[in-house]
Amino acid sequence: MKNRNLAVLIILSLFMLLLTPLGSAIPANAADAVDNSYLQEMMRFIKDRYYFEVNEEQITQGALKGMFQGLDDYSDFFTREEAQAMLESVEGNYEGIGVALSKVDNYIVITRVFPSSPAESAGLLSGDRIVTVDKKDVMGYSVEQVSTLIRGQKDSLVNLGIVRSGIKNVMEFKVKREDIKLNPVRYENRGGIGYIAIDSFNSNTAEFLEAALEAAEKDGISRLVLDLRDNTGGEVTQALAVARHFVPAGPITTIKFKAAGMKDKVYTSELPSPPYKLVVLVNGMTASASEIVAGAIQDSQAGVLLGNKTYGKARVQAVVPLLSPEAYQKYARLYPDSSLDSNEMLIRHGIQATDREIMGWAKITTGIYTTPSGKYIDGQGLLPNIKVSDPTPINGLEISNLMPLEKGGKPGLDSSSLEVYNAEKILFASGYDLDKPDMTLDIKTFNAIKKFQQEQRLYPSGILDFTTQEAMNRKRQELINRYDQQYAQAVEYLQGR
Repeated sequence: MKNRNLAVLIILSLFMLLLTPLGSAIPANAADAVDNSYLQEMMRFIKDRYYFEVNEEQITQGALKGMFQGLDDYSDFFTREEAQAMLESVEGNYEGIGVALSKVDNYIVITRVFPSSPAESAGLLSGDRIVTVDKKDVMGYSVEQVSTLIRGQKDSLVNLGIVRSGIKNVMEFKVKREDIKLNPVRYENRGGIGYIAIDSFNSNTAEFLEAALEAAEKDGISRLVLDLRDNTGGEVTQALAVARHFVPAGPITTIKFKAAGMKDKVYTSELPSPPYKLVVLVNGMTASASEIVAGAIQDSQAGVLLGNKTYGKARVQAVVPLLSPEAYQKYARLYPDSSLDSNEMLIRHGIQATDREIMGWAKITTGIYTTPSGKYIDGQGLLPNIKVSDPTPINGLEISNLMPLEKGGKPGLDSSSLEVYNAEKILFASGYDLDKPDMTLDIKTFNAIKKFQQEQRLYPSGILDFTTQEAMNRKRQELINRYDQQYAQAVEYLQGR
């Protein structure tokens, strides 16, 4: 109770501090003088009464977190270290190992290993639980904290302690950090129908989408499935760039702001006509920037939405570097229009704040967006044109996330590779007798491959040769067509067009 009351008092005092007129570092009237003296007395009170040593910066950062997190579900405050990890994930470019992380219970779990990444080369797998980073116990840590520890200078090594299902002892992995450029776009030619999945809208999305569309053009694709399921958003500029490849000439979205210096803006497309017969797959986790794209396609009738109602996030956030109290006071004495926003100080006065002068970064909701027809979908979501229930996992595996084998080698008994992992998932989902996919071609996987080869009328070698991998990919597509009813319905719709 004591700590809670203390936090409330500090939050209230900082709230008052942030409302102090930006043009005055010295009180302009008696009321301001009372406010400032109260804040000073509050800090003196804390230093006098609190038993342990007081770290003023940590107290201030904690109070700021409470302030911004209390605004809405999407606003937040990040320390300098947390902000670096957050910004790198949005940008899609960083020095690290190439994994996506989530917190499950008290563990940080690897939810995705990116293709051709150091993590993939080292043998890390989706589902691995990180328990140590460079021998440091990270149980109970946040995703941001663990991401910060894992990332580091290119060519340096990070030592990860991993708990893997089915293995009793903690596994040690030494992974070399490299430049990571995340590709959130996947393209496949599935029997003359193009399939493009966009996992997120990072700073590389438009670039990789263009490459996917070039491949589709070479394949002669005129019918396309655009998969935005579980895409929770990202950069608005990237969403607009993506939408301009599908939405005909006209509006894409309108973004409205509150701040006087930020004018409402209508974003448009100049595409002469829709280039594809298009179905967009959506679900309850299609959100934010994804809904900008989906809403524009639906309203412009460039395609249909198929699946379940989307999340319903029509709020736009800006990420702003905030000056520390000391830096703000210093610049307020020099400039009457000083701002807590370090970016504004750079624009107005050419002041480039140092790292020490930045208290942290605020992510704050600055605007809202509407679809081309003027719909404000916040809390409502987009209703699909064709409603189809989400696919259910088969043997614990998400069928829509099965990856094709890439013919990167011909793995045999006791070998370990991504081809083995993807083959195991296909076999496991098909009901073959093997342990949970773990990237290692053990004797049970070997026998399952032999049985699969016999059923496919192939030589039963137990080796994942190229012919077997091709057969595996056909089996994968059969599983997708059978169990991912949203995708299957999309194909049926396009074939009837």
